[in-house]
Amino acid sequence: MNGKTTKKSAAKTSEQQTKGTSGKKQNNLTSKKKEKVHWYQKTGWILFWLFMFFPVGIVLTWRNKKWNKIVKTLFSGLFGFWFLILCVAAATPTPEKQLEEIILSLDSDQVYDINNPVDIVVETNPEDYHIPKSAFEITGGELDFKDDKITFTSSVDGEFDISVEYSDVMSNTLTLKFEDKEAIAQAQIAAEQAEQERIAAEQAEQERIAAEQARIAAEQAEQERIAAEQARIAAEQAEQERVAAEQARIAQEQAQIAAEQARIAQEQNQQTAPIEAMVWLSATGSKYHNKPNCGNMNPNNARQVTLSEAQRYTDGPCKNCYR
Repeated sequence: MNGKTTKKSAAKTSEQQTKGTSGKKQNNLTSKKKEKVHWYQKTGWILFWLFMFFPVGIVLTWRNKKWNKIVKTLFSGLFGFWFLILCVAAATPTPEKQLEEIILSLDSDQVYDINNPVDIVVETNPEDYHIPKSAFEITGGELDFKDDKITFTSSVDGEFDISVEYSDVMSNTLTLKFEDKEAIAQAQIAAEQAEQERIAAEQAEQERIAAEQARIAAEQAEQERIAAEQARIAAEQAEQERVAAEQARIAQEQAQIAAEQARIAQEQNQQTAPIEAMVWLSATGSKYHNKPNCGNMNPNNARQVTLSEAQRYTDGPCKNCYR
């Protein structure tokens, strides 16, 4: 009994080992099969290529072993029809739209400097309508077409017209005015300098005139001062003459008073003493005379004295009067 039981258990154990070994082999084979699935065998990538590029997609579809023939045929017909539609659409030319309007415009409205590019904006209806270079007409300057950008430049000053005529459609006309701003600025600077020089010259001339007027005024003031000084001197001289005349008058009056007093005294003496002879004395002479108008004597300045008084104060008698 024990021997049979032992044999049976050993047989079961070997059988279980055999089954385990065969199960491991199957698992290894399954994992190897799973590892051999490439990216282009996946459903997502096959559909992607069917949409994007049908020939590659159709090849991958028929190489896919997971799909049966019905699915492969269905996808081939469906995406083949889709690919055919795309090819026909690509081959069919798109009808060109009719040009209706062309509008030219500038970034700003101003006077431009020579040799500086000016951007020209072209608008069409319909939009983005291609207009060739030959359709542009200009009266001067140069047009530059670069990277869908149109610029206009001119090396000389003046006004220039730009217009476009294409497909029997005429655009508006742009008028651009150019000037040599550097030359204008230099001319303006030169004009300002000339104006400043003119103003400075005028100021210098005004200062010269003012100085000349001041000099003339100073000369006139000096002349007036001299005239005033001369008038003062003349007044002083006149005053001196007046004083001298006054002194002479006073002296004459004093002489007359003295003469009158002498006469009175003489008369008084005559009353008490014998009558003495009378003679005449001039104002400046050193002789006595028997008449008041002898020679150059001024009878108005002559005075009469007694002979004895004349003999005391004079050098003697006049030879003309006493011969």
